[in-house]
Amino acid sequence: MFHNIAYSAAARQVIVHRCGLALLPRGSWFRQTHRKRRGVAILQLNGGGTLEFDDQGNGPVMVFLHGWSLGREAFGKQRRELSDRYRVVIPDMRGHGNSTKFGRGDGIGTLAGDLEQLLVELDLTDVILVGWSMGALVAWQTATGPQRGRIGGIVTIDMVPRVLNGDGWQHGLRAGTHLYDVDIDLSKMRDDWRAFTRAYVPMVFASGQAIERREHIDQMLELVGDNDIESMTNLWHALVHADFVDTVQKLDIPTLITYGAMSQIYTEEAAAWMDEHIPRSRRVCFTESGHAPHLEEPEHFNQTLVDFADELEQQSND
Repeated sequence: MFHNIAYSAAARQVIVHRCGLALLPRGSWFRQTHRKRRGVAILQLNGGGTLEFDDQGNGPVMVFLHGWSLGREAFGKQRRELSDRYRVVIPDMRGHGNSTKFGRGDGIGTLAGDLEQLLVELDLTDVILVGWSMGALVAWQTATGPQRGRIGGIVTIDMVPRVLNGDGWQHGLRAGTHLYDVDIDLSKMRDDWRAFTRAYVPMVFASGQAIERREHIDQMLELVGDNDIESMTNLWHALVHADFVDTVQKLDIPTLITYGAMSQIYTEEAAAWMDEHIPRSRRVCFTESGHAPHLEEPEHFNQTLVDFADELEQQSND
């Protein structure tokens, strides 16, 4: 265990500074300081390539799974505020940041497979998976896969089990949204990625709040602007064709459904459907948020996570 993970030189220096540890050869250094490290690490994936991730703090484990195109920095406010009480792990999923690219033949199962390897390599158990948008699909896939026994709870952030409407499903993307026509979207991404992101990113935040969220929008545009376009289009294709409607109705893991009342992407009715059909679930509405409650109402969101973690701990002690 741990033999497929390396820590960046910067991360190792931070550990030495904060923990007073001597630098050892990579293998022994890693095994002896694994629980105390700070900073960025790299997982060597079994099928080739790498996965970069943050791993900070000690205590109960929360693994944060970001949305399409955004990367681990989308959870910066959670990392800063929660790592003094929890072990916070945030990967840059395949296709994002410095992690390996997302290929044409990859799917949500590929992302879940990477996460499963990370859980095993770090020997994480009783994990709370926090999945935002696309990250929720990865959480659901993982929670029904071979490492499901490592998952203690799931938190979804403004997401539905199927993005596209049709065949009796009407809780996907809001009609008329910028993201509603998949083929046109893919063409726009390829033709002018930055123009596409300038139209897409403001939709992440609460309806009618473009001016108030200007700082968030500018920061997010900076994050997504340099993404690999081929990975983004491949990911988008995988995302919009995923269908977890049947899967979520068979979950047997405590689930917290969070959503924004002012979301421009999904409806409150979608959250209600999930609450009704996902076993052992409850929902929390963030009244001043759109698609990103963890960014728009971070204090409220972080406290909601803490409360959910406390509930799970209480249940395990009963």
